[in-house]
Formats: sequence, structure tokens, C-alpha cells
Amino acid sequence: MKPQRLLFKAAAVAMILFFCLLACSGAKINQENFDKIRTGMTMAEVKAILGEPTDSSSIDVAIISGATATWKGEGVTINIQFMNDKVIAKEFLKPGKEAPNPGQEPKHGA
Repeated sequence: MKPQRLLFKAAAVAMILFFCLLACSGAKINQENFDKIRTGMTMAEVKAILGEPTDSSSIDVAIISGATATWKGEGVTINIQFMNDKVIAKEFLKPGKEAPNPGQEPKHGA
């Protein structure tokens, strides 16, 4: 086999593997895994379920620390708030669906 043809085949296989891994990286970001997240879980426990967050931010004030982490998958976003490394709130969003206002029940059938 010619070296150029072998190089082309190797590059094609590498690209296929790359795109498969890229597609699988968002596979954990779904309703089923979101439902596994419970109040009081640590960030490490959440990462074990969802993987590394797409984005996160944190703040420490005296003895209180807070963090927000976001996971983005295919058409889905999960936001989780932590206080002192424990889940205190979570949110599951899909495009085209509005998040309810605090204290408001989500609309059914929408």
C-alpha cells in the first residue's frame, strides 16, 4: 500500500474516532441523569454522574462558599447551584421551553 493512502486511511479513522468521542461527551447530559442529582450531593458526586461541567463559577465569603455549574448537551442545559460543596438547587432546560419563575409551577402540556 502506498504511504499516502495509508496516511489518508489513518487520518480518516482518527477523525471518525474524534467525532464519536465528541458525540458521546454530551450523552450524560439528559433527563435521566438529571433526575439522579439530589439535594445535598457533593460536586464530586454530580461530576461522577454528569462529567465535567461545561462552565462553572464560584465565590468564597468567610466560611461560606457558593458555586454554579452548567452542563450543556445536545439541546439540553443543566444548571446546578452548590453551597459549601453541596447541591442546593438544580434546573433542566430545553430550547423553546421557558424556565418557571421561582415559586411558579411549570406549565404542563407545553
